[in-house]
Amino acid sequence: ARDSRPPAARAPGRQTRPPARSSADVNERVRNMSVSEQMQLARRGDQMERTALERAYGKTVWEALLANPRITHPEIARIARKGTLPRPLLERIVDTSGWLSSAQIRRALLANRKLTREMVAKVLRATPRSELKLMPKQRAYPPLVRELAEKLLGSS
Repeated sequence: ARDSRPPAARAPGRQTRPPARSSADVNERVRNMSVSEQMQLARRGDQMERTALERAYGKTVWEALLANPRITHPEIARIARKGTLPRPLLERIVDTSGWLSSAQIRRALLANRKLTREMVAKVLRATPRSELKLMPKQRAYPPLVRELAEKLLGSS
């Protein structure tokens, strides 16, 4: 049978894109990676690979995942919600205005009890007034968030 691939794809030593893979394949491959391979994949991988990395290695790959330009807002929110997220990574999320524009990420950050008073204030200042009005009454938020939201509403 004749090979119907273009000549460049048939050239020896040329790597082609692997066929579609299952999440089990990705999970297996991720589990067998060295630390440097994990970090490289976290910075460049697709969503399936990023999810597998976080499930397998958790906090050891969070910094590299946040450096991935293709990371999605739901992924950032999932990381921001973690109570074990180190303060420098929380600060990085809070200081990225593009991420703070997402209501999902703001809610995840405000639910994280590790946020400092300054970080909470910064997130609240990025929150639309209509959302801010609801916060003092919502018990899902820590007392600090409710208190600062009320102060911010009173001062404006």
